[in-house]
Amino acid sequence: MGDAILTLPLLCALREKYPQAHITWLAEPVAAQILAGHPCLDQLLTVKKGWLKRPSEIVSLRRQLQAAKFDLTFDVQGLTKSAAAAWLSGAKRRITFARGQARELAPNLATELVTPRHPHVVHRYLELATAVDIYSPAIEFRLPIDEPARADVAAIRRDLDRTRNFAVLNPGAGWFSKTWMPQRFAEVARHLQSQYQLPSVVTWGNEQEADWAEEIAQMSRGAAIAAPKLSLPQLKELYRGANLFVGCDTGPLHLAAAVETPCIALFGVTPTELCRPLGPHQQVVQAYYQPLTSRQRARAGNEAMRAISTSMVLDAIDSLFQPQSREAA
Repeated sequence: MGDAILTLPLLCALREKYPQAHITWLAEPVAAQILAGHPCLDQLLTVKKGWLKRPSEIVSLRRQLQAAKFDLTFDVQGLTKSAAAAWLSGAKRRITFARGQARELAPNLATELVTPRHPHVVHRYLELATAVDIYSPAIEFRLPIDEPARADVAAIRRDLDRTRNFAVLNPGAGWFSKTWMPQRFAEVARHLQSQYQLPSVVTWGNEQEADWAEEIAQMSRGAAIAAPKLSLPQLKELYRGANLFVGCDTGPLHLAAAVETPCIALFGVTPTELCRPLGPHQQVVQAYYQPLTSRQRARAGNEAMRAISTSMVLDAIDSLFQPQSREAA
């Protein structure tokens, strides 16, 4: 999900430069939930996870892609599975990154390679667009409002506070090495309630995270509630209405930033210059960077995240809200 969100500025730049182009996005089901209905897309194709291991699905996808007669493809992931889909399309121009940024067989299946210069992934993805004469475009996400999902989360907002102002806490992450402790999230919730009259909603994506959400709510002394199970469109609309998002380096963080919610992003095993949320109201907290490979990050403990103290996060929150309070005064 995070990768798809961080690719949206490339989609928007392509649409802005070529308003008459037919643009299709091929995605796996989770990302497709975020991309559905995007105003810059003409077509969204969904492929099952692991499709490259199933010959029947390869044949079906090839037939579907070649029927569209694409002129060019952008392989933003730079992996064998994404490069294979571009190759199966039959497009004469297949654009991806040079080896190092693109991995596995991806550089071998492309016709044009771009060497990225910028450290941040959003800017790197946008560098691919230089192949079609797009330079330094505005960074836009343009995630549309989902009215049914917005209505679904309205009841949650009504339960929080009569002013309907609230913060979101998201303790989960794809890897344990990226997670922060529930008791510290509870301390953040108490601070937001006592200092800014902001109750918190704790969101989650799996059963372990649901347990953490309940634990945070219990330890918050009434300052937070655990959200019910929400779909990705519902999460998007909940985040859109929040005054603040506090969470780790994972998909929900990038979703919140894409709908322009101020974020406190907690980083440990990811370099901040790689994928920090962009924008004037985004704050990153990192005690130190723990350099690990992807395989190591998947198995590591969360020592770098544990080094982030509660006071560091509270200071970041105050730096966002206190200037507003002084201006109002």
